[in-house]
Amino acid sequence: MKRMQIMSLTLVLLMAGVAACWAQDGLKFPLRSQYSSLRPIDTKDLAAIYNKAIIVDARNKKEYKVLHMKGAHNFLVGKMKEKDLLGLRSKDGTTPMIFYCNGITCAKSYKATTKAAKWGFKNIRVYDAGVFHWAMKHPERAVFFGKPLTAELVATKIISGKKLAAKMLAAPDFIRKARSGKYTVFDVRDANERSATPIRLAKMRSMPFDTMVTLLDKGSKAVPKKSILIFDNVGKQVKWLQYYLRQAGVTDYFFLKGGVRQWVKDGYNARGVK
Repeated sequence: MKRMQIMSLTLVLLMAGVAACWAQDGLKFPLRSQYSSLRPIDTKDLAAIYNKAIIVDARNKKEYKVLHMKGAHNFLVGKMKEKDLLGLRSKDGTTPMIFYCNGITCAKSYKATTKAAKWGFKNIRVYDAGVFHWAMKHPERAVFFGKPLTAELVATKIISGKKLAAKMLAAPDFIRKARSGKYTVFDVRDANERSATPIRLAKMRSMPFDTMVTLLDKGSKAVPKKSILIFDNVGKQVKWLQYYLRQAGVTDYFFLKGGVRQWVKDGYNARGVK
């Protein structure tokens, strides 16, 4: 009887431990269950092999320019080709090849690793903690707008979630400012997104994300230095846009929280009327 109780208790503890690990993975890495065939690598293990690993950034060039891991090769996952990776090493190479993107909710690193696996590449891993986590832990192995990052610069250059949230406006507040006549509104979505869900507000300009970034880099007057409202499709592109706005000295700007997708969920039509 006592032996059975001990065995039962051991089983319960074991199951609880497994459940706890699963829940922890679910909270920290919500996409891992969708890509269970891939081998993740944590920050500590990546740091240990960093100097001999091939690092691949699966994001677009605009995001890469803001912040990337030192020495990383940049191939946007949607455009990444087999020959791109073959230019780095052979498929059966012993050198580890690591793919990363923005963080735990970014699927680009998983998709890039999946493509590499389908092409027959061996010794590949996914660093799903992402570039921001890496920069916080190893700033000396990160690059910010073309310059080496340091622990001191992390505090001043990396925009915190709190600072980003301060620039996000829920639809009612965004619409109120748009109707005040004091702000110029920018739709930074691509043509397909604009066509699928048109938004028509006063003093609104359509300017795709990449175009706006290019104009900000050039110091163009096409983007005012203050009093602007910006929205994208799901509220993620503006996170990167904030860095370019700050670099260009733009002040008094706000973003639509959750983008057009949240706008539609909240029940607003093209002109901001429920």
